[in-house]
Amino acid sequence: MSTQSPPMRVRIHSHVTKTRFLHVESSLEIGKVRLFGGVYRRGAGTSAHGFHFVDLADARVIFAALARAEPGFSYREYKGTPTDSGAISRVLTVQTKGDKVYIELKNGPGKLTPTGAVTPAGQAETEVNVSFKRYEAQRLGAAVLAYLRAWDVIRMLEYRHATGQPPCYLLVPAGSNGGEESQSEQAPAGRNGAAANTAPAANGAGANGASGRPVAAAPAGKPDAEARSRPAASDKPAPNGTRPTPPADDVLRYGDGTAVDPANEAERQAFEQYRQAHNRVPASKAHSRAYYQKQLAAAGSAS
Repeated sequence: MSTQSPPMRVRIHSHVTKTRFLHVESSLEIGKVRLFGGVYRRGAGTSAHGFHFVDLADARVIFAALARAEPGFSYREYKGTPTDSGAISRVLTVQTKGDKVYIELKNGPGKLTPTGAVTPAGQAETEVNVSFKRYEAQRLGAAVLAYLRAWDVIRMLEYRHATGQPPCYLLVPAGSNGGEESQSEQAPAGRNGAAANTAPAANGAGANGASGRPVAAAPAGKPDAEARSRPAASDKPAPNGTRPTPPADDVLRYGDGTAVDPANEAERQAFEQYRQAHNRVPASKAHSRAYYQKQLAAAGSAS
């Protein structure tokens, strides 16, 4: 006797009326969304039911149209499954008529075409037509889209090393008097096009330093993105061929704020190569090291 548990699916959203039901379920592990609908009578069980698998790309379009209540939206697709005796046809139809939306599932005998597609062959054996009010269809569309977007986030996190590292957010000081917004509107534009946030100098000299340039404020212990990506003034080799140790206030920093070891020539070289190749600083020491090792491996294979 088997002790294995039956396979499970996540049920994303359900719509149930007095005589009809439609469930939207996740089959995203195979890149699809499953629609399962049926006709029932209370106390008598289900009299008819059908299902249909929608490809993820098509599901985004369908449920986005339902979520925004697109007038006159309609969609129909033919799918099926080949069998030893022929094929099983499955047809999905989504139709908007005024303030109503109808989702219909048809299952029945099918015919396999030379291209491998399945088309209906005769009358459908099962027909399930579920109606929605406009708001109910919007709720269905919004619920499914929210699930698909959450799936996208999980997928991006799972393969974040393949998709790349997103740029850091710009960090600005949070003022306690609520006036930082007006200050940023009046401040001159910074290098990235945004207004430079200025703060009074500690010696009472105002927002501008001795050079007359605005002094950008940054949270304690976390230098701003521009300072992290700015090359150190002491990056040029000394006359004797050695690289001097940069001063403490001009060290190179990764995207997470960690400083590059000024005494480690290999680490500094990896940092600079990454920045030149990607036009941004490495997100962390691990990213810089991985890129450096990849470059070394590529150079070894080329030789």
